[in-house]
Amino acid sequence: MKQLITLGKLALSIIILAISLTSCKIRERLVYLHKPMNDSTQVVKNSYSPILRVDDQLTIMVGGTDQEALAPFQFFSGGGGSSGGGQNMQMITGVNYLIDINGNINFPVLGFVHLAGKTRLEAVIYLQEQLKQYVENPVVNIEIKNFKFTVLGQVKSPGIHTVSSERLTILEAIGKAGDLQITGLRNNILVIREMNGKRVEYRIDLTDKNTYNSPVFYICQNDVIYVEPNFSANFQGTNFQTYTQLGTTFISIFLSVFTLITLTK
Repeated sequence: MKQLITLGKLALSIIILAISLTSCKIRERLVYLHKPMNDSTQVVKNSYSPILRVDDQLTIMVGGTDQEALAPFQFFSGGGGSSGGGQNMQMITGVNYLIDINGNINFPVLGFVHLAGKTRLEAVIYLQEQLKQYVENPVVNIEIKNFKFTVLGQVKSPGIHTVSSERLTILEAIGKAGDLQITGLRNNILVIREMNGKRVEYRIDLTDKNTYNSPVFYICQNDVIYVEPNFSANFQGTNFQTYTQLGTTFISIFLSVFTLITLTK
């Protein structure tokens, strides 16, 4: 009898230890950015700015001090401008443009202007320089209207997401998709990015703080983020539920017998 009780206590201790170790292991797989950065690694200050691409939709506003000089650039804007305040600055309402397959927009007076391949700020400076011969002290503002990315796989809301911001981290992108499911593999996220007409694949570990320095920490226009299923996802379904129920029943019976033997000792 004493040997049986001793064996039962040993088995119970093993079960508790196994549960503890499993819990620690699960935590390591689920917690974001818990792995420390390499000693020699520092967070790089990223001056990221999105590159304008074919099929980007842009809203462009042109401002200046002379309403008459601005009139030609109100093409497709729907009429007169509005006062922008301060030193009689006049700003017309934004006009939408699509970057065509050749990387151009068809801009009033200037004609076809090549913007693909430039950052938003570079495009602003370029247009301002081109407009100086028509408008005194021109002010140009450009906004990307269709900044979108796709999240697929083990997230709560997979699909295409469009945002107004042009500076978005991969953590924010996953947050827009409702965060990863418990079955999502956090240490091997796939990011597919189109660069110079070619698709490039990156892998990123969201449990590692070195993620901050990844080239895909900031999302680009049309990026595709894929979250693979982890090991536990393979056991989802009827078989997993059956095995879980059998295991729970076995442990319950074992603990009941062990308690009964202890009480009748």
